Amino acid sequence: MYKDGLDKYRGWLFFGDILILVSTFALVLRLWWLNEWAWQDMFSAALWMSLGVYFIAMHMFGLYEVRVNYNANKITTLISILGAVILANLGLSFLFYLIPAVKFPRSVFVIQMVVVIPFLFLWRINFWRVRQESLIAKRVVIVGAGEAGHTAESILRQLGTEYTVIGFVDDDPAKHADTVSGRKVLGTSVDLPSLVSTHKVDGIVVAVVGPKQQNLFDAVLQCRLNGAFISDLMTLGEELTGRILLSHVRDSWFVYSPGFLILHHRMFRRVKRLTDIVFAAVGLFLAYPIVLIAAVLIKLESKGPVYFRQTRIGQNERPFIALKLRTMVDSGENAGSLYTTLKDPRVTRCGRVFRFLRIDEIPQMWNVLKGDMSFIGPRAEWDLLVKEYKDKIPYYSIRHVVKPGITGWAQVNYPHGASLGDASRKLEYDLYYIKNMSVGLDLKILIKTISVVLFGKGSQ
Repeated sequence: MYKDGLDKYRGWLFFGDILILVSTFALVLRLWWLNEWAWQDMFSAALWMSLGVYFIAMHMFGLYEVRVNYNANKITTLISILGAVILANLGLSFLFYLIPAVKFPRSVFVIQMVVVIPFLFLWRINFWRVRQESLIAKRVVIVGAGEAGHTAESILRQLGTEYTVIGFVDDDPAKHADTVSGRKVLGTSVDLPSLVSTHKVDGIVVAVVGPKQQNLFDAVLQCRLNGAFISDLMTLGEELTGRILLSHVRDSWFVYSPGFLILHHRMFRRVKRLTDIVFAAVGLFLAYPIVLIAAVLIKLESKGPVYFRQTRIGQNERPFIALKLRTMVDSGENAGSLYTTLKDPRVTRCGRVFRFLRIDEIPQMWNVLKGDMSFIGPRAEWDLLVKEYKDKIPYYSIRHVVKPGITGWAQVNYPHGASLGDASRKLEYDLYYIKNMSVGLDLKILIKTISVVLFGKGSQ
């Protein structure tokens, strides 16, 4: 429900971009082709290809993040648009070179690039302004004034959500004098129907982790029948944060929650494996010169092997040997802390560059070809760390029901971790991915991975 609201705004951004790109494409070609309209059939393939490449590039530069205030960040917005347009045109130049059958006047590239930038910029500035002026905040009451209720309130307070918390409801009399983030406890669960009517409440978030009492169930049901939308903390967290809130989850949630079904879909597994094989084979072939140059640099800078081998834990907790380019001094990975810090002295100068650009991950495509890993999945962790995590982090073993990946939902949404707390937070993203696995989510991760590599976010 909450995610649908954000998707609505992304849809408007997407629709506006289509109008701008198609209009500028037609305008420039019209001027270039003078008074002839034969180009409509001749260049239709080029138009569709251009739209696809532009949308990927704009997604990579974060131009579909509806929580971003484009009006307040004009310089950042303009830089992002410039980067996306330049990247899109470089990509199109490469594609048209590879596919000569797709005809497109090369001189139009520069003209369209100049024309489209101000339109995309003005569209985003005005989109944010109109959105804020037309936004009608939905009023929400949170049931539960404890830690779970506080978590729900902080999530709804995120920039970009259209929900306003007007207060809390709790059956504990001791909490009725409390305030949570400046908002009062308005009453008990039996007061819910009257509160919904009095305060014109649009929805209720149930943030009660323990068993629900019958009076709470009856009150929430009556509110729903009267037209209020009802949600719970786990659904709220999943839709707005893209992760599973482990500190508030119960065992039964994994049993009764929708999702997790595609894990055993035979066709999905076959398509994913076939895609892994093709991507890994092509990737290793194209990256061979990069690996060769990296190997020479590694040998010149420090003594030791070019490749680093380490035991990692794979699907169904089967250990395997992961292959990476060495980025530390020889045996550095097995000495000192189990975690790599930001300025770890064990990392070589070349190693820092390799980690920043993710070049050290390239040999893991061999693990993908062998079937130990997938291109997309939870990070393959060191066996020593896995033993610690399984003992200290609830539900950690669930992440091993799928193959680990070179990249994944946690890798593109959370920076490199160096603590038990970081491992727990990344597990929340991993569980979200496992629950919601799909071709579309994999494609989204691939696009975000390119963005991470370009800007260095999360790389270490």
